[in-house]
Amino acid sequence: MQTIRSFIAIELPDGTKMALSRLQNRFKPLILPNAVRWISSSNIHLTLHFLGDVPKSAIDKIVETLRQSAVTWSPFSLRLAGVGCFPNFYRPRIVWVRVEGETDPLIKLRQDVGERLKAIDFIPETRPYSPHLTIGRVKEGLSPTQLSDLGQQIELLEVQQLAPLAVTAIYLIQSDLRSTGGPIYTPLAEVRLGVQ
Repeated sequence: MQTIRSFIAIELPDGTKMALSRLQNRFKPLILPNAVRWISSSNIHLTLHFLGDVPKSAIDKIVETLRQSAVTWSPFSLRLAGVGCFPNFYRPRIVWVRVEGETDPLIKLRQDVGERLKAIDFIPETRPYSPHLTIGRVKEGLSPTQLSDLGQQIELLEVQQLAPLAVTAIYLIQSDLRSTGGPIYTPLAEVRLGVQ
């Protein structure tokens, strides 16, 4: 059975990607060289659900499920503002940008898609949803002091409004993992909100 590694997400417009790239460039001179693997701005997206490896034969059913959800939602506006780290600034592993604005429709859209995925036998993630954009991953091998210093530099960098993000569609995206150069993401379907 042929499978496709995939996820459901909101794609970012070029202007938003450029703002994220500028932010990453602000961080680079402030932190230990090569301490963070920065995500290419072309690969940053707002994930709603990670599906993992799904049968190729199920793609049409997933897209139809997304259409059934999307038609019931109107476009809404988000904004990117502020940075943070998972799990925290003292032991950073993930560097992220906060998503603000109309997060209530975002969370409800994600819940609705999740419920509809259950109906076609896909089990959505159960962990609490924290809307964010991952912009970097801290590399292994840093000492506790280096991690703490890195987190402090991230915390001290003032990041106000970065960019607006108009949500008008959701996407089913294929993820092809590569040993070098990071994954390749290919949109399989774009489903517009509020469109029959």
